[in-house]
Amino acid sequence: MTVAIHGLKNPSPDYGRGQGGGAVVVVRSVPMAGAVELVVYDSASADAVKPGQFFQVGVRAPHTILRRPYSAAWSDPASGRVGFIFNVVGAGSAWLSVRDDGQALDLLGPLGRGFNLDRDRPVVCIAGGLGVAVFPGVVQALLARGRTVMVLQGAQTKTQLLPADRFQGATVQVATDDGSTGHQGSVIDLLAHLIVSREKDPLQLSGEAQGGGVDLFACGPTPMLRSLIELAGRRQIPLESIQVALETPMGCGIGTCLGCAAPSREGGYLLTCQEGPCVSADRIDWDRMTDAFHG
Repeated sequence: MTVAIHGLKNPSPDYGRGQGGGAVVVVRSVPMAGAVELVVYDSASADAVKPGQFFQVGVRAPHTILRRPYSAAWSDPASGRVGFIFNVVGAGSAWLSVRDDGQALDLLGPLGRGFNLDRDRPVVCIAGGLGVAVFPGVVQALLARGRTVMVLQGAQTKTQLLPADRFQGATVQVATDDGSTGHQGSVIDLLAHLIVSREKDPLQLSGEAQGGGVDLFACGPTPMLRSLIELAGRRQIPLESIQVALETPMGCGIGTCLGCAAPSREGGYLLTCQEGPCVSADRIDWDRMTDAFHG
């Protein structure tokens, strides 16, 4: 998968020190209000990561001990680069947000399971808030497989939306809580509107299909995911056709701390860092899924 970063010079082969210990920041930018994007050079990580996987990123802010988990927004093996998009929510992300060109980062990963991309049906990617951060690479990987893609993105206001040109080749529709652009309401409201409005539904979610011929990929706050599951129940959309990227508390990222446990439909729990973060929605017990973390 190739991602064009305009105006960025190719680093020399020894610019980064490789996967797991010494990625080097090559670009820092603000792609949308409240978010930072860091592009790092780490050829081994760029080659290994799959869409939906994450890294545990080392931070050296005062009084911080644990690494911070961040999904790769995209990767470009040809240039050896990986992009991360994140909000500043605490000391760790604040420290990370001011890393600049030439500074080193310690990446552990890639970790977890990404999205299952290998089908031939159309895909609707549903992003709420910072959940959009995982989708630039996912969309490009789907398009590279010849799949038709629609992106539905929701935010509180238009300045918090990732620009549509980050999803070139996909159909993009947006929703804002304040109605400043696109559909007024949540991104799940927008999805529901598309389902019942055949003339505005190029992927034919409405009518007899009702999701049966379309895959849904979703990432966002737990309340958004629960709303999606409720909508699926009302519209008879099979949960097996929905994949969700879970946002759970994650201390270690390697299955030791048990902080990322999510309730399993079969009883007990699954570890998001091991069996996710991308899982089929039918594996989760949504009645027991708590709103613990917004990423």
